[in-house]
Amino acid sequence: MIQAFDLCVVGGGPAGMAAAVMAARHGLSVALLDERPSAGGQIYRGLEDGPFRNSAALGADYRQGARAIAGLQAADVATYFGASLWRIDMAETGGVVSYSHDGVSRRLAFADLVLANGANERPVPFEGWTLPGVMGIGAAQLLLKTSAMVPAGRIALAGNGPLMLLFASQLLRLGVEIAAILDTSPSRFGLSVALANLRGLLRNYDKVYKGVRLLRDIRRAGIRVHRNVSSLSASGGDRVDAIRFEADGAHQQLDVDTLLVHEGIIPNTQLPRALGCGHVWDNGQKCLRPDIDRFGESSLAHVYIVGDGAAINGAIAAPASAEIAIGRILERTGRNDEQSLATVRRASAVLARERAFRPFLDALYPPRLSAVSPSDQTVVCRCEEVSAGTLRAAVKDGAIGPSQAKAFTRCGMGACQGRVCGPIVSQVIATETDRPIGEVGTYTVRFPLKPVTVFDMARCGRDGDLTEGNDHAD
Repeated sequence: MIQAFDLCVVGGGPAGMAAAVMAARHGLSVALLDERPSAGGQIYRGLEDGPFRNSAALGADYRQGARAIAGLQAADVATYFGASLWRIDMAETGGVVSYSHDGVSRRLAFADLVLANGANERPVPFEGWTLPGVMGIGAAQLLLKTSAMVPAGRIALAGNGPLMLLFASQLLRLGVEIAAILDTSPSRFGLSVALANLRGLLRNYDKVYKGVRLLRDIRRAGIRVHRNVSSLSASGGDRVDAIRFEADGAHQQLDVDTLLVHEGIIPNTQLPRALGCGHVWDNGQKCLRPDIDRFGESSLAHVYIVGDGAAINGAIAAPASAEIAIGRILERTGRNDEQSLATVRRASAVLARERAFRPFLDALYPPRLSAVSPSDQTVVCRCEEVSAGTLRAAVKDGAIGPSQAKAFTRCGMGACQGRVCGPIVSQVIATETDRPIGEVGTYTVRFPLKPVTVFDMARCGRDGDLTEGNDHAD
């Protein structure tokens, strides 16, 4: 039997939890699916069942997620953690989700869909980025939160942005030494950027103070910081053992055991693109994002996209955007009341304040290494081992778009289905054809999103009638 719900929420991070809790509070039957084993999303990952759940070692911001997780646990929401969603079929009055959970493929129906599937770390390709010992800071932080694992030996951090500063501070708090930080922020003086965004800074002075404190932690630790880094490469045999880079116009080399890289995050658009939702190029954040209205509704009726999956605005803005979307659903279905209206008013004020701060961060920490077209020797598609040189040859042979390049080179056909190489391929093609990235576009995404057997797909189609349901399944 297919269970039927008023609302299906995809994603158990700050936005997904807020959407599910508010909807359930106002009488909607709600199902929440997340491929992670517990609630919290990436930012609060491991807070429910990880090694730092009872510790303040990762900072106060990490601990703030405990209240949201407790709220979800207390709400009348059917939660499916460890669920691998591989297909969504939409109709005029809602849709059906196909997913695998506990080794069994199932389906559930919904009237409205909220996508809160968060963001991906922006890929930063360079020669040697596929060597063991080189990884994204987001991935390294995931290992820390879930398994209390930290890199050993000589550690270098490269890139820019708040997450890099936060992770450096977390490592220092845990007693981990950092050999060097390679800051890829442009050399322009931060004061000019601050003055240009003064109003947003005044509305978010607490964030400014946090940033100053993180920089102070790094300075007090005596970490060597190389500024204005404009190029990077890694070398080694079985794993990385050295990096070469250019800082302030001077070429340098550093022996390392681990290189952690980060230049921001971008919306995870895989699912909304597979559904056919419209997308636009965000020139401020240098990424593709869903085209949504002020309530978070996409170009596809009954599909709402919230949190960092809609636009990168952070963990405080994410639940606010979700509450605005739920408020719209309640209004449309005639279930809104004074409480929901008050929640939406408060959420709108929070979202406006958080958005006011974002232009400052975008100007201060633009992608740099990832904005430069990689060398011919650089691997672009890690899954299929396709180099930038091979991709450029395909463009010369007539592959003027990512989907054509995929057919010519197998780039994007691997296990990640283009999640990592997609932005890189679009960047290379845009450079080679002298076109804007927004015009080049990205891969066409098709279902199934995750590996699933034909037997499971066929069995999912024989579920029969719908049944109302709101059982907890986590």
